[in-house]
Amino acid sequence: MKIKEVVGIAFIEEGKLLIVQSKKSSKTNSYTFIGGGVEEGETLIEAAKREVSEEIHSGFTIEDNELELVFEQTEQAASDPNLTIRMHVFLAHKKIDVPLIPNEEILIYHWYTPGENYHVSNSIRDFLAYAKENNIIETKQR
Repeated sequence: MKIKEVVGIAFIEEGKLLIVQSKKSSKTNSYTFIGGGVEEGETLIEAAKREVSEEIHSGFTIEDNELELVFEQTEQAASDPNLTIRMHVFLAHKKIDVPLIPNEEILIYHWYTPGENYHVSNSIRDFLAYAKENNIIETKQR
């Protein structure tokens, strides 16, 4: 079984996590991180920086020292249950200072409060549990 290497970038502002619905993840009505596949010859950090610039647009970029690898797991892809991925989640240490405008790849951007009723990917759900345990984000009980 081939495992696809994937990066996700966790932007957290005011206790909320940025989640997105892409054209691909809309097929399963799920929300994922900003992120995507690692291309051949690319490091994880290079992939994370490329995905941020592709999916946020508006000239937003992020530097190596603003990304911290905090979480990794193997799971089924949110966009394709027949695909196994190895998700590498980076915590972004930079605020998004540009408008989040839907585009050809990202249909919806949402600042997610943990506990909201959204169909989030396994990696987001598991990252939020990790983030709560490690005081990265607070989760409020509803």
